[in-house]
Amino acid sequence: MNLQRLKRLYPSLIKLPKNRGDINPEYRWYQFENTIIGIDNKELTERDRMLLGTFLPAYQIQLPIQTSKEKEWESRIQEKKNENLGKEGRYRFIFFQIEKGQVDLETFKQTLQEFFYGDLSILWNNGNKGFIIEDRENYLEEDLAYHHLADTLMSELYVKTTFFIGPYLENDCDLEDYIQQITQMAEVSFRKMDTAVIDYTQGYPSFLIETLSSKEQQQLSQWILKEFTIDQEALDTIQMFIECNLNVSETAKKLYIHRNSLQYRLDKFHESTGIDIKQFNKAFTVYLAILANMHNSRT
Repeated sequence: MNLQRLKRLYPSLIKLPKNRGDINPEYRWYQFENTIIGIDNKELTERDRMLLGTFLPAYQIQLPIQTSKEKEWESRIQEKKNENLGKEGRYRFIFFQIEKGQVDLETFKQTLQEFFYGDLSILWNNGNKGFIIEDRENYLEEDLAYHHLADTLMSELYVKTTFFIGPYLENDCDLEDYIQQITQMAEVSFRKMDTAVIDYTQGYPSFLIETLSSKEQQQLSQWILKEFTIDQEALDTIQMFIECNLNVSETAKKLYIHRNSLQYRLDKFHESTGIDIKQFNKAFTVYLAILANMHNSRT
């Protein structure tokens, strides 16, 4: 089934709005691949509903009722005030994604609330994605981390949740753009990185590679890695070395190899490419090339 063809059959067809205050209750909602679509009930006969229900899972929108604080945040996003809030007023958005259909959203929010000081504020994009907002009135309890939240949600609710932690802001002027970019970065990072919690500083390299064309990715990979583009053992070694902050002892320990074996692999890469990855600026470029090579191998 093609979305454009469906649109021609039902001109009222729309995608699920990000702002749930704009969701029209007169629409019937369906899961179409990775998109939630709605069709005006006035366009649907009983036969239409039966046919659509056969091919498309129904999507029930039962998001928790917004608190007054959450409504305030939605207003702030729209107003775009250019005002310096300072460190006392700084805040950050944490994008999260739940595996579809795994948990009642009210229960999910109540469980999260147990780990936060102040009333938890969540802005939902849809039934399985949204933002947690941290500010001086609402923040994670001391000594806790989002990895702990992810583990708790899995152990207590059997729900797999991934978090992407955005940077702190001290001004609302670019808040809407900030939300859009964090969402894009999170979705890229979740595809590329198999971990429950990703900080924006970890996600940025993959996001940068995603913005390059296929040709640019291929060029970066070939120019930097040369014949090592097909040597997975060498690439895994180099990537681990970079992720261990260029520490030979720690890398050897994590790879379960002798320091001499690791040094041999690093020297071999240096001799073949002319790139000394013990220098930070060169190591970073090599890391980007490895990400580009991984992206090309999957496409």
